[in-house]
Amino acid sequence: MMLSASPSMIVRSSLEEMLDSLRRRDEEEKPKDLPPALPARPASKARLPPARRSLPTNFKVGDEDDSPPDCLPTGNDETKRKENDSGSERNCFGSKKMRKNQNVVESPYASAPPEIGIELTESSDRDDSIGYFMKKKLRVWCRLPSGQWESGMIQSTSGEFALVSLSNGNVTKVASSELLPANPDILEGVDDLTQLSYLNEPSVFHNLQNRFSKDVIYTKAGPVLVAVNPFKDVHIYGDDFVKAYRQKRLDSPHVYAVVDTAYNVMMGDEVNQSIIISGESGAGKTETAKFAMQYLTALGGGSSRIEQKILQSNYILEAFGNAKTSRNANSSRFGKFVEIHFSKLGKICSANVEVYKLNLRKASDYKYLNQSDCLTIEGVNEALKFNILREALDVVGISKRDQECIFMTLAAILWLGNTSFQVTENGNQVEVLVDEAVTNAAKLMGCSTQELKLLLSANKNEAGKESVTRRWTLQQAIDRRDALAKFIYARLFDWLVERINSSLHVGKRHVGRSISILDVYGFESLQKNSFEQMCINYANERLQQHCNRHLLKLEQEDYELDGIDWTKVDFEDNQECLDLFEKKSSGLLSVLDAESNLPKASDLTFANKLKQHLNLNTRFKGERGRAFSVRHYAGEVLYDTNGFLQKNKDSLHADFLQLLSACSNELLQFASKMPNDSEKPATTSCQISSSNWQCVVTKFKIQLFKLMQRLDCTRPHFIRCVKPNNKQLPGVYQADLVLEQLRYGRILEVVRIARSGYPTRMTHQEFARRYRFLLPKTSGAQDPLSISIAVLQQFGILSEMYQIGYTKVFLRRGEMEKLEHRRKEVLEGTVCVQKHFRGYQARCRFYELKGATKSQSYTRSTRVKNKPGRRISGVKDVPQEQVRRMPLKELQQRVMKAEETIEQKEEENAALREQLQQFETRWLDYEAKMKSMEEMWQKQMASLQMSLAAARKSLAVDHHTVGQHGRLDAATSPRFYDSEDATSMGSRTPGASTPLKYTNSVHDVGVGRDTNGTLSAVSNLVKEFEQQRQAFDNDAKALVDVKSGQSASNVNSDAELRKLKARFEMWKKEYKVRLRNTKAKLHKLGHSEAERSRRKWWGRISAKA
Repeated sequence: MMLSASPSMIVRSSLEEMLDSLRRRDEEEKPKDLPPALPARPASKARLPPARRSLPTNFKVGDEDDSPPDCLPTGNDETKRKENDSGSERNCFGSKKMRKNQNVVESPYASAPPEIGIELTESSDRDDSIGYFMKKKLRVWCRLPSGQWESGMIQSTSGEFALVSLSNGNVTKVASSELLPANPDILEGVDDLTQLSYLNEPSVFHNLQNRFSKDVIYTKAGPVLVAVNPFKDVHIYGDDFVKAYRQKRLDSPHVYAVVDTAYNVMMGDEVNQSIIISGESGAGKTETAKFAMQYLTALGGGSSRIEQKILQSNYILEAFGNAKTSRNANSSRFGKFVEIHFSKLGKICSANVEVYKLNLRKASDYKYLNQSDCLTIEGVNEALKFNILREALDVVGISKRDQECIFMTLAAILWLGNTSFQVTENGNQVEVLVDEAVTNAAKLMGCSTQELKLLLSANKNEAGKESVTRRWTLQQAIDRRDALAKFIYARLFDWLVERINSSLHVGKRHVGRSISILDVYGFESLQKNSFEQMCINYANERLQQHCNRHLLKLEQEDYELDGIDWTKVDFEDNQECLDLFEKKSSGLLSVLDAESNLPKASDLTFANKLKQHLNLNTRFKGERGRAFSVRHYAGEVLYDTNGFLQKNKDSLHADFLQLLSACSNELLQFASKMPNDSEKPATTSCQISSSNWQCVVTKFKIQLFKLMQRLDCTRPHFIRCVKPNNKQLPGVYQADLVLEQLRYGRILEVVRIARSGYPTRMTHQEFARRYRFLLPKTSGAQDPLSISIAVLQQFGILSEMYQIGYTKVFLRRGEMEKLEHRRKEVLEGTVCVQKHFRGYQARCRFYELKGATKSQSYTRSTRVKNKPGRRISGVKDVPQEQVRRMPLKELQQRVMKAEETIEQKEEENAALREQLQQFETRWLDYEAKMKSMEEMWQKQMASLQMSLAAARKSLAVDHHTVGQHGRLDAATSPRFYDSEDATSMGSRTPGASTPLKYTNSVHDVGVGRDTNGTLSAVSNLVKEFEQQRQAFDNDAKALVDVKSGQSASNVNSDAELRKLKARFEMWKKEYKVRLRNTKAKLHKLGHSEAERSRRKWWGRISAKA
């Protein structure tokens, strides 16, 4: 709606008038003297609505006065209002700190960040003053010089300082600004932080510690679930707990409850959901994601095995994508985005796994296991884990042959890592030592040892008709070896993800409903931070902004745009840090890409250019030499640029791909195929062969932006994982570490907005449509706004528990449940009334039909009696007086109704007779089909008899010639074998030209014992054939010779016929396999000497060893 600039053209809307009336009513009903009580929410500053959205209160139609409206504050009034808002008592908690920091916003990354105590300075002086707490002997929080918080009681005050008796008995003198009020004992360990009366940092920290000591690791922080890693098994998972949360018997904070909420919202609102799990490395994100998927598969599990595949895929990705680090025994080295699709009935129909891995890791992370200080992890059974992995590979459909290929590739990588070099006489060139490592690596890869040696020690380039060989130095050769191992492992991981997704893409992949679970690598700050940590922390910066946007920014913007009374909660945005990375031409990533394309650039020149371009950014700090530091949302991290340019290029050499494509290992052949056109191989170590080539950080940035776009299309649910200590010990709660995570996770700000905000909101149209029927008919409300206000007033919703916006109704937590409960009661009562009324109608109809039946019987008996010479025994005479007393019109109506009922029944009988005739016709068709199938089976039986006769004949010939010749006549058996399949139902099998596969499981045995065994096998086949033929003949005759008196509707002959056919085809298939194996044994008798020499690669290696 557009408003004219002229004041005379502006009129007050019904919304403004109604809001004013509500304010006046609240002011009149508000009691004058309130007893001291703990505030349920921070007191509001009564912020005026924005001038561009407000309407003047004193404008009338035809106003000629051009003076400014009364609702717009003048400059003096605004100044006074601000002074009143910022004023505070001298002895209020944190008053000095608030005045000190009014105009200066301190960084949350300082050693002692300022406390957020805004509700304390705005509360009543009687409740929150130091004198009141000292008089009532209430507990307070006191910050010690070490930065730790301790509880105590105020003994006395002197100016700006106070004497506090701590809980341990000590007395300390602290500044009044270092005191914060503590919550009463009844609020110790609440499961929702919004229930705390005083919301401050020590109260939140102490509440989480209290619950952690009782092994209660989940706590709600408004819309965020806080999960503290217990570093031990906590018995709050499993089928019993899944069932309890599904049936709503438990409502305590839990990852199951978050997933259950997401599932219900998805099914109710038909909106895609996402569960974002964040936290630093070691906080328990991977385990939390597994529990979330466990609950989802229980909710949406059906008859298919897809839910088991989803769960088992976790073990595979974890086995190949996780590693033990100094900070985490099971650290994910990749990001995982699992998207689970549901059908309209809420059952899982498909899933998709996307990984966001950094192909950046040193090859030593995948090999040289003996260089690690830790070869085992305490409490982990490696053999059991390996068996679980094998079972998981079976579940997702990876065959034993492919599993064997996987382990061969892993063994090749490990042997490749043990390959060593020696310097030649020239001093600058190296050659590969021919030892067990390079020999085994070449055999496992399926290439020659000489080819692998040449690849690792030199580079061969074609220049016209000549070839130029360039020898590598020792460091270059080591780098090439590590690059090859890293590339093979990365492509092996890609292959596993591809196979997992192919097994999960069953049924309808996309039906418009999905729940996605995001588990990414956590923020890292190590002693030495390199290119990998920079990329990981950049991704966490982008994810943190997504959380801030949904939890803090969009929430408050919605309040402001709808013009409700709201005190804005300030928070530090990390957009400046993202600009540091993403700014075009002068951002950190752009400078890194530009330097990577310069032939003479080095890590030192890159560091100098960063200092030149980014020194003006407050988040960047240049250090001495090649180092620089970035102030992230989670703290300042020092990076060393050593190796940045080389890792960013991540060039693939053409000779790598050429060797891998020629290997006999199928997985290495897959690795030689590039995943996309952007990853072109480099012809040399410093050249790029394609203009479309992208650096690693550019590809990573594109992947990250695509991920954020997908998250923006979903409704998010957040789980913040907290790491209680760095030593990964159970029961240890490290105060400074937990406080740091709570600060950069913005938990206090999120709880403050959730407690003082309005989490439930609904447009006036939706609210009126859902609750309008609850109003009495006498209500004069017509438009949606009036209906919304009338409903709230009708059911006594307190004015401080809701606000009316321009377009929406905003409700505090729990108020919507009251309205829904009342709505449910009214609907249930309505259904009960309808049930009784419909029952009454049905009974009236029944009595009418019963009376019509009696009238019909009277009429018919009268007709029979009136016929001359006819009298039916057993029919009583109806008194004529009774018939005469009934009105004639009523009798006629009942007779007509009875006749209509009879006609209807006769029509139903005719339809049933026609249906019976159709069933008899179909039965005749089934008998004809059965006779034709019986003839076909007899032909197939004859074919199998011919095959058996041929096998017996061939066996008799072999028995006489096996000692003289080493070969059987291959022309007899295959010919009859083909004739066997010629009569089968459209199927063909390989003939004698198909090569057979042999394994080293076939041992050398005597010819006579093989002959006797083969004779016994053939005899068994003949006996089984006769038995099965007789059984199938009996079953077929049983279907044909059905009793004539049996109803066709009671026998599903078509289904029985299909079952018999399927059973016959299954037996025939198995029988053909056994027949083929018997024939193969006949061939082996003549080729025994030749087949002894055929063994697999591991057999030859073991023989040589």
